[in-house]
Formats: sequence, C-alpha cells, structure tokens
Amino acid sequence: MYATTGIIQGNAVLTDDSSLERYNGRKVVITVLEDEKNFATLQDEKLFEYSDSLISQNMEAYKELAK
Repeated sequence: MYATTGIIQGNAVLTDDSSLERYNGRKVVITVLEDEKNFATLQDEKLFEYSDSLISQNMEAYKELAK
C-alpha cells in the first residue's frame, strides 16, 4: 500500500510524486478531505495516523478493490 497527497483539478489528481509511475494501472481509492485550507504539510507520523484512520473507515471499499 502507498499513500501520497495531491490536488484535484478537473478530472485529474495532480501530485509531484514521481514514484507513482511504478503503480501505473493499479486501482486506487481517492479520499477527498473537506478542509478550509487548499494544502497542508504534515509530519510523516501525522500522515500515517490519518492514513490508518481512513483505511479503518473504508475497509469494505478496500476489500472490494482486492477482489
């Protein structure tokens, strides 16, 4: 599993993470965070905490993707 952040512009999700190239063709789950700020920088520990929380909340969707 891999997590990164980006922004939605039109029908595209934009990110500066070039390591995503190795994941071409894989299914993804996109979570849109409703936030007053357009972009925030987080420490890795906080990002992992948020990621784990989102995974827990969306476990059924991840099970469907795994099929």
